[in-house]
Amino acid sequence: MVPRTSTTGFLTRSLADGKERRLYQVFVPGGYTPKSRWPVILFLHGAGEGGRDPLLPTEYQLGSAIRRNASRFPGIAIFPQVQRKAGWGEADVRFAMEALARTERDFATDVDRVYLTGVSSGARAAWYALYRHPRRFAAALVVCGLVRPPLRNGVRPPDPYPVVPDADGDAVEQLARRLRATPVWTFHGDADPVFPVEDARQVMAALAREGAPARYTELAGFGHDVWDVAYYSEEVADWLFAQSRAS
Repeated sequence: MVPRTSTTGFLTRSLADGKERRLYQVFVPGGYTPKSRWPVILFLHGAGEGGRDPLLPTEYQLGSAIRRNASRFPGIAIFPQVQRKAGWGEADVRFAMEALARTERDFATDVDRVYLTGVSSGARAAWYALYRHPRRFAAALVVCGLVRPPLRNGVRPPDPYPVVPDADGDAVEQLARRLRATPVWTFHGDADPVFPVEDARQVMAALAREGAPARYTELAGFGHDVWDVAYYSEEVADWLFAQSRAS
């Protein structure tokens, strides 16, 4: 049974992770009632928001957009946090998925309207999660991420945390095949010095070849910081909440 609660806003929650408890945030909209089923957004932050302050991932990107205009996001949002600055790893993605499952138990949620979004290293983690759980999410918003490590002197370095396991074959082609039925909208700056745009272009071209319901917005003259364009956009929010696995 879903607990009845009148508590809304940004709430600090916790989950056991091995021998310690990890904190995360859940945003519950002001109109929440357990009599309705609510969409859910799982947000994966960038490297700068890692640490042990669970409010930090809510201060930028999606969290900032919600604070500016909460009515644009009529759903529950989950903000797990990586505890180190190095970025996401397999255990962190697993923790994020556990936070999602716990939120679905604690609140009245719509299983057909669960969305995934990530920015920068969190966008890479989003690709990782999508590849392993392609039927879990109704749609994904991927902001300035990548699938493969950037080339260095023309050589792609080993990837200790591959989005697509090496044994599965070409990462871009396999990801596109796995996600050919998942609506994805990707944002990337054409002058991104952190995650070069070529990776995003190749991923989106592969999705197009598969006939996937994918959208791509490449921002001319932008570097890595394209997140405000994505998360502050009314069009993007409307698109995200219009997606459903049941449709």
